[in-house]
Amino acid sequence: MRTRDFLLVVVAATLWGTGGVLGTLLADGGAVPAASVAMWRMVIAGGALTLWLGATQSLHLRTLTAPMWRRILATAGLVAVFEVLYFSSIELAGVGLATLVAIGSAPAWVASWDWWRHGDRPSRRGILALLMALAGLAALLGSSLDAGDRALEGVALAIATGVVFAGVTVVNRTPVGGLGAPRLTALAFSVGGVMLAPAAVVLGWAVPAGTVPWIYAVALGVAATALAYLAYLSGLRTVPPFVATVVALLEPLVAAALGALLFAERIGPWALLGGAALASAVVLLRPQRDEPASLH
Repeated sequence: MRTRDFLLVVVAATLWGTGGVLGTLLADGGAVPAASVAMWRMVIAGGALTLWLGATQSLHLRTLTAPMWRRILATAGLVAVFEVLYFSSIELAGVGLATLVAIGSAPAWVASWDWWRHGDRPSRRGILALLMALAGLAALLGSSLDAGDRALEGVALAIATGVVFAGVTVVNRTPVGGLGAPRLTALAFSVGGVMLAPAAVVLGWAVPAGTVPWIYAVALGVAATALAYLAYLSGLRTVPPFVATVVALLEPLVAAALGALLFAERIGPWALLGGAALASAVVLLRPQRDEPASLH
């Protein structure tokens, strides 16, 4: 695991953490339902990267092979399903509970897959980091764990969300020769955005109304989505899926910090302790030295 790739995953989780704030601002300020927020973030992410690759003459659509298209379509489908499931679980179970179950379960699903498929077990350091991260996540989100009338349905969707995010990570653990993270991200999100259009029409269709909501939408698509997934998929070159999904637990920590700064949301002592535990777990997983081999 190379330090550079590990830091790319940290950057991805940090950028994802801004997505909640930007999505909230877009939904509230632009009157955009959750399904349309998900669609616009994918369409803008894919469109921006595709335009950039086209401008730099790096898109090369004619050179795409069947294995490349299979990876693009698989990633597009998984991310599109993740977006719909995640926002749906939030509506049913609330942000805190849905995030805790969805993002918190992903490392366990990855570890279970690696154990069943490859016979790989997480190291003691990895297990300790996961337990620290989950405890920190629970403490951080404890004040927002609101079990409503449909919480059970929301938790079920959140579990499925965690499985899908683990799938995105596992599918992309081995790069397809010649595809590269920029082309994969650009084309997968362009295709995924198209896939989400029917869901947005059924679940809630809207176009951002006004200049400021479009600024939020572009920031959500470019920074919190395109650049975030580009960094994440690039980091997976040497960062094992289990480690990557644990590091991704930084996302709610960043979101909580931004919520406190921008919306004056109160962060109590338990949340501070949880944030410290999450950060410590990531530090524990850092590469001990630059090496191409994966840490399991």
